[in-house]
Amino acid sequence: MEERRRVAEPPVGAQGCGHDHAGGCAHAPGEARTLTRREVLKVIGSVGVGLGLYPIVTGLAAGERAYAKDWSVPPRKVVQLTFLHTTDIHGQVLTHPEMFRVNGKNVFKPAGGMARLKTLFKLIRAENPGNVFIVDTGDCYQGSAIAALSRGRAMIDIMNRMGYDLALPGNWEVVYGPARLVELAVGYHFPVICSNMVWDQEGLDPGYPLYPNYFIAEMGGVRIGFIGYNDPLTKIRQAPAYHKGIQFSFPEETAPRLVDLLRTRYKCDIVIMLAHLGLAQQVTFAQKPEASGIDFIFGGDTHQRTYDPITLGVPVTEAGAFGSFVGRLDVLVEDRKIKDYRYELIPVLAERYPEDEEVKKVVLEVRKPYRPIIERKIGETKSYLYRYNVLENPIDNLITDAIREATGADIGISNGFRFAPPVAPGPITVEDLWSWLPVNAPIKTGIATGEMIWQWMERELNNVFTNDIPKRVGGWVVRFSGMKVKMFIDRPMGKRVQSIEIGGKPLERDKTYFVAACDREGDPPEMLCRLKPVKEPKVLDVDLHTVVERFLQKHSPIDDGIEGRVVALDAKDVFAFAEGFGPEEVYNEPVPGTTYSFR
Repeated sequence: MEERRRVAEPPVGAQGCGHDHAGGCAHAPGEARTLTRREVLKVIGSVGVGLGLYPIVTGLAAGERAYAKDWSVPPRKVVQLTFLHTTDIHGQVLTHPEMFRVNGKNVFKPAGGMARLKTLFKLIRAENPGNVFIVDTGDCYQGSAIAALSRGRAMIDIMNRMGYDLALPGNWEVVYGPARLVELAVGYHFPVICSNMVWDQEGLDPGYPLYPNYFIAEMGGVRIGFIGYNDPLTKIRQAPAYHKGIQFSFPEETAPRLVDLLRTRYKCDIVIMLAHLGLAQQVTFAQKPEASGIDFIFGGDTHQRTYDPITLGVPVTEAGAFGSFVGRLDVLVEDRKIKDYRYELIPVLAERYPEDEEVKKVVLEVRKPYRPIIERKIGETKSYLYRYNVLENPIDNLITDAIREATGADIGISNGFRFAPPVAPGPITVEDLWSWLPVNAPIKTGIATGEMIWQWMERELNNVFTNDIPKRVGGWVVRFSGMKVKMFIDRPMGKRVQSIEIGGKPLERDKTYFVAACDREGDPPEMLCRLKPVKEPKVLDVDLHTVVERFLQKHSPIDDGIEGRVVALDAKDVFAFAEGFGPEEVYNEPVPGTTYSFR
């Protein structure tokens, strides 16, 4: 079997974790390990400052593979390279219900699970031995019960059995703090890169990057360079405490230099950008002059399912979420030049891919200590609970109802999270609760005027729908209970909100309202879910998990659906959300000029 030649600048953990030249790790698999500050700084020191400190490692002869019959190139010998891409796994290691849109209806099928992913990886590696490269573009070890309770460690143990070649951190992986970021990267048996995360003056080692800036691999005699960018708006989107000490830059600032380095110094034939910026930002960057020299962008963050590359500039793909999908890019290279490529988004359906027994065993072992806690039943649902719609979804309707009921507030608020695969009719467990709310937090209340709420709603809608792409900092629309909003997607900031009702009555701008949400770590006292300045802020002695569990115990079995809490008046079908339709049938274009619709 052919081997790939790989070089990083230099490998994460090269000094701090006893990595050998093949990327192995000297400490025992699954061994929990806490780095001292000195060890963390030693690892950071090994990273360098992006100047390519290691030479290309020599390797064995690379292989070629004859083209497949359906390729649109002359019938001659070419090199076929295969890239597999996952993103936004969010700690979901088990097969779960996944939502698909079939003839305008929601259809749920069992999909995902790390053991099924491994089966797919093995099958594709067998098709093209030595010429398959597997990447993940972030938000891997945050978003589930075992991820949260192990502070990410459980996912590292599983990912090390999967056969990944390279990874990028995501915006939510800062949740455990900066030092833990580096510590978990050291635990991987494969490299992690990021070209835009640097310690600032409050960080562990000011001015130095947290990760190598790039990575180089060789397959089939072709040299491939990788750069990677985490969301530079993380400092706006996440709680301040999570990323204290880290500075982010935009790809426009550093990508041209790194691409030139890879092309000129290291003679890379292909350059691929790993990105966790969100689909709109990725497509926007792909059209800029600063993207010149990049051949493909493998994206993440928005959980989008790109069944075809978006080709307004550099081709951009995004591979869904939760391990339910794998993006496959096959590239034909002749004389070290790209001749053709083909892309496919592969659903990891349970009916198609059996579980790999080795990974299945590891998943069971990793979950075992947590099962007495996370498998406890806390409620029941009559219908599927999901979280895909842009404007409103059943999971967050339930959560905000629970917040409002527990506090007696006029309005209950939660963020527009994307976490959590669907939950099937039947029991609701603590594990589901951690997937919905992987960061537990105290409940916080405050007093806000109607005018404040109106202007806050305008800002929140602008976060999601603005055509000024770099300013898209939100997830989906902020979620709420006790309030109904009618709005326009395509109007400018300040003119989107058409009407707001609170408690069934029109909002009065000079009236005050009692509002409840959660207390984000590091937020100023007068802020409540980005609503500020509220009066009489108070952090309660009860947390989100407790509030939701009590609500479920009281109201189960629940049957939550779409109620029209947010109505987009300029959507193609004004009633679509009330009937539970997904966002792809009503949402506008993510970037002006593209025909891609959110799916």
